Amino acid sequence: MNDAEQLAVELQSADIKTRQRAAEQLARMADEAGPALIPLLNAVGDADETVREWSVEALENLGTPPQQQIAILIDYLKSTKSTDPQWFALKILSRYGTEASEHFDLVTQFFSSDHPQNIRMQAIKTACKIASADQQQYLKDKLKKLTADEDPRIQHLANEELIR
Repeated sequence: MNDAEQLAVELQSADIKTRQRAAEQLARMADEAGPALIPLLNAVGDADETVREWSVEALENLGTPPQQQIAILIDYLKSTKSTDPQWFALKILSRYGTEASEHFDLVTQFFSSDHPQNIRMQAIKTACKIASADQQQYLKDKLKKLTADEDPRIQHLANEELIR
């Protein structure tokens, strides 16, 4: 078990101090924290503010996890209902660019008004980053529809992305 894997286990401890220390150490590991991706996503919803803050920093510092983690990230995205971890999972997925294009359809499902505004906005940004050349026209069509969305921020973002 490497350091990140051990810290991932500690991040799930019942002891607050253990979770805080693990999250802080993972934040300092940057790209090497990749094996702790899912526990970090879960820790974004931790009851302890310090654990949440260090976990967010660790996810921000993470960069693009190894490509073999895309499947794990997609499974997580399909199963979690918590908005903060969903948002981060979508954001991290966007870092893969077109390497994640096979999951484009899943991401566009988050455009629906059934989802909170922040999830919808991140899904739009992610879809724009992961869409392959073959998916560009479908994306433009979806964005055009969103320019008439009931939410003005969604309208604005859709218009911005159409201009790019």
